[in-house]
Amino acid sequence: MLVFDFYPKQTAIITSIFLLAVSSIYLYGITARGITNCGCFGPLTWLNSIPWLTFLRNAILLLMLLPSFLSFTKENPKPTISSIAFMALIAVVVMFMCGFSMHGAKCLQNQNSFQPIPLKDSQLSELITCSPDSTYLVFAFSYSCPYCQNSIGNVNQYQQMGLADKVIALALEDSIAKARFDRLFDTNFEIREISQFSMYRLTTTLPTTFFIRHDTIFSQYSGMVVSPALLIP
Repeated sequence: MLVFDFYPKQTAIITSIFLLAVSSIYLYGITARGITNCGCFGPLTWLNSIPWLTFLRNAILLLMLLPSFLSFTKENPKPTISSIAFMALIAVVVMFMCGFSMHGAKCLQNQNSFQPIPLKDSQLSELITCSPDSTYLVFAFSYSCPYCQNSIGNVNQYQQMGLADKVIALALEDSIAKARFDRLFDTNFEIREISQFSMYRLTTTLPTTFFIRHDTIFSQYSGMVVSPALLIP
């Protein structure tokens, strides 16, 4: 609506209220809850790496609304059929993009195209040490990520059902989120905390799961971890 200058007064007011509201919530999260990542662009992107960048980004978005506020004296232009059709097309495309961003069990399809990688040639070799005669599941996750939390129950089962000799979890350092995570979840695997820089070098998508056998990463996928029952022939 802002791009096509439709109802600029109402749109500018609603957008400004929204930006101010989420900025205030984020400020509360930083000061009262120790949350330093708003998560708007994913947990690992540089746009969320430093809290002040989030406020700077929102301030720039508010300044971009200035032309709409200056046009308050103008009459609302009448929308044309072509512009309405274009906006509807954009809305449909965005809805499909959001739908296809869901991973679910479809992540299993990506394993077929994965080429095994020797552990020594991957970033994982800097974070874990494996025995060549054992099988491992490495679970890279964040304490506050909902997709990661939904995977905990399935991750617990991999060692119990014999699909992995050992499960190792690599978690983003976050003392506040960890305290809540420990209260809510009962895990039966080892958790090692790593820095955001180390996680970013390893993967930009959480959760990401690696399967290791004979010092080789033979499978890797991103998204919620599926139940091991689906992997048993």
